[in-house]
Amino acid sequence: MLKIIKSRIVIFIIAIGLSYLLPVVYQDLIGFLLILSIGVIHGANDLLIIQKYTRKDSRKSQISFFLYYLSMVFLGLIFFYLFPSIGLLSFILISVYHFGEQHWEANTKDSNHIKVNKIYPIILHGLIFFVIVFLNNISIVNDVLDSFNVLPLNITILKTLLFILILFYIVTLSLKKYRIYILGEILFFILLYILTFNSSLIYGFSIYFIFFHSILSIKDQVKYIYGNDNLKYIKKYIITALPYFSLAIIFLGVFYWFIDIKSFNILPIIFVFLAAITFPHVIVIEKMYSSMK
Repeated sequence: MLKIIKSRIVIFIIAIGLSYLLPVVYQDLIGFLLILSIGVIHGANDLLIIQKYTRKDSRKSQISFFLYYLSMVFLGLIFFYLFPSIGLLSFILISVYHFGEQHWEANTKDSNHIKVNKIYPIILHGLIFFVIVFLNNISIVNDVLDSFNVLPLNITILKTLLFILILFYIVTLSLKKYRIYILGEILFFILLYILTFNSSLIYGFSIYFIFFHSILSIKDQVKYIYGNDNLKYIKKYIITALPYFSLAIIFLGVFYWFIDIKSFNILPIIFVFLAAITFPHVIVIEKMYSSMK
């Protein structure tokens, strides 16, 4: 537990330091590169995970899984097109659980203290993360929400909500089985607040998404697929992911090419792209963790 807290502190300090040194344009560049590389790769081997827990690895099964997965992605895109506001809210709610799940899997990975349902800390962690990000980037977030026909957020309501969520989180962690995590969680969110307060939306989000979610998820996926998470198998995982990663990036590029760049913000496109690949990914990862227990 102490090891993961130290690594989080180091990452936050470096990221916060860079946020003071780099202009916003370079922060966004770093953020986009991280999201479109490691971020996309961490969801590119879902088909291998499906084959693992279904125990079906024939060529016919692989094609079936691929077509099924691809259809879910396209259904997500169609859903966003038809119901943009509901689509965005669904993406946020699903991400709340997904991010919280990965965070608490990392927290309790080598611990014997918690063998019970972690649903409350999972959801509270995800909610606090998004409220902090929204609060410290309220203007840009409201611009994105407007593009999806969602009403703007109110800063006073967000501050009140953050206070209530933190209170509930501390009370939840005060229970005997969670008590050892209180200081680590408080420190985590203090540093996250400082980072998102001093950085751009994309940069702040990408630091969390990559270093506190995607990389941890990749390690868990590698261990689940290959039985070991050493460097040899991580390389194998990345090589296997490259065709699907390339397909995703090509799709994003084609989508962006055929829109009016001058009248369209890149942020909504990124969110739609991430949402479309997130919906099936969350289901796969949930089944992976369930089969590991």
